[in-house]
Amino acid sequence: MRVTGRTATAVLGAALLIGGASGPAAAKGSSDTASGSSASSAYADAHCRPGPEKGYKPLFDGTAKSLARWKQAGPGSFSLSDDGTLTSSGGLGLLWYSAKQFGSYSLKLDWKMSSAGGDDNSGVFVGFPASDDPWSAVDNGYEVQIDASDAPDRTTGAVYSFQSADLEKRDRALNPPGEWNRYEIRVEGERLRVRLNGVQINDYTNTDPARSLRDGHVGLQNHGAEDQVTFRDVRIKQLPVRSTAQGH
Repeated sequence: MRVTGRTATAVLGAALLIGGASGPAAAKGSSDTASGSSASSAYADAHCRPGPEKGYKPLFDGTAKSLARWKQAGPGSFSLSDDGTLTSSGGLGLLWYSAKQFGSYSLKLDWKMSSAGGDDNSGVFVGFPASDDPWSAVDNGYEVQIDASDAPDRTTGAVYSFQSADLEKRDRALNPPGEWNRYEIRVEGERLRVRLNGVQINDYTNTDPARSLRDGHVGLQNHGAEDQVTFRDVRIKQLPVRSTAQGH
């Protein structure tokens, strides 16, 4: 299925699930001090579809019905496969959840690089206003990057162009191209934290008066013709609004 224009519509397509690509595989035995669970269980979880999680509601659950609440901004599209996954193509565009804005939340989703080359580019945008222009999200929101190789502040786990992930923790947590990874993006006030497969790899606080994480949409980027990133099970849990200025 292609998601184009202002409304998401659905047809069946072939799953673009290509495994076996090599990547930065690393030792996976450290403890996840941020979440209180072991890293080994976090990695195991990344390969499995999530079960029910208390407080989380699906934004995209693999069905055309849930996808109808999303809109495509800009060129390119996402294909819906009959296994309930979305794969990016073309671009630069943005598939964004138009039904609601969020201000304090935990956003979870699974993703993997799906092209034969395994060096794909995408990202998860947060905190941007509604717009048919994908560059509005770039200029007004923040992107948690997905990219196998780039400058530290523009590669996987980075808050794109603002702050690199902790590369040592990121490399230990990251599963290679062709395998599933799991992001948790936690926004509280102007604070944005990123967990990869259960390991916290970034903790960023917005100080730009032209941007705000306190209210905005979430979206998935389709970056370009050579980039194929697959997503599944996008879900969100709204959190209590904190009273402190920066969300700490």
